[in-house]
Amino acid sequence: MKLSVILPCFNGAETIAIQLEALTRQVWSGEWEVIVVNNGSTDHSLEIVERYRDRLSNLQIVNAHQPPAPRRGVAHSYAVGFQAATGDAFLLCEADDQVGEGWLSALGNALQDHPFVAAAIEYTKLNPDWLVGEGWQQQSAQAGLSTMSPPLYLPYASGCSLGLRRSVYEAIGNPDEACTASWDTDYCWRANLAGIPLQFVPDATVHYRLRTELRDRYHQGKNWGRAHVVLYQKYGSDMTRLKVIKHYGRSLLKLLKHLLRVFPNLVSRKGFAQWVWGLGWCIGDLQGGSYLWKTVSERDCPIQQSVS
Repeated sequence: MKLSVILPCFNGAETIAIQLEALTRQVWSGEWEVIVVNNGSTDHSLEIVERYRDRLSNLQIVNAHQPPAPRRGVAHSYAVGFQAATGDAFLLCEADDQVGEGWLSALGNALQDHPFVAAAIEYTKLNPDWLVGEGWQQQSAQAGLSTMSPPLYLPYASGCSLGLRRSVYEAIGNPDEACTASWDTDYCWRANLAGIPLQFVPDATVHYRLRTELRDRYHQGKNWGRAHVVLYQKYGSDMTRLKVIKHYGRSLLKLLKHLLRVFPNLVSRKGFAQWVWGLGWCIGDLQGGSYLWKTVSERDCPIQQSVS
């Protein structure tokens, strides 16, 4: 089985060398390649990647952004990587994380028995002690894959941990860019609904880098909150204006409750960092409600085209 490692990059100069070094230590009994997908980087990320041509098996760089067109998200980068890959299976990773020892062989071996797999995520190696807490998709059987995302409550995993056979890609297609930050949850659900279950591989590890800057944490939380609403609209029951109004009400209540929790969280750096992320999520949830309202309004009151 030939493996294609797909690595999207947008301005990853500060961290991508750590990931590339980790990839140089990977071992696989068969053929494998590394595809770096450049999504419009303006820093010296690609100069760093070029230094690894002699150290990484079949390294190639492909472009996911063509100016002056608007730059698209990571789901588009993965789609470009899938199309460029020549392997029998694809392994996904990110420019700001670090794959663990034996990651390639563990996922590669698992893909010989299972068409769709996910590695465990580890949070301590790349993050300061004050930020690390309980995470999801960890190695223990109790953590494992998450199912706590309505409305489907099906297993899903972070995109930076996924591995899939080419046959899965051929069956369900490219990631859905409309799902933005929740493209990976959507991809796992689409596979599950197509009869392709997601297999957890705890022997494969991805060291995940958390956001440390408050501004970055806020924006990540907001993006995830907004994307969650898009998922709900895609998989939930048909939305009505009344349901959207109820969503707004619940979102406002969540925001008010969250704002009231700021004072106890001010006493610790970790607590305040988590509170900022949650604030972003609440704001994103409200913004997602605006998306729902626009969608329902356009459906119920379509623009009448004049006939000349």
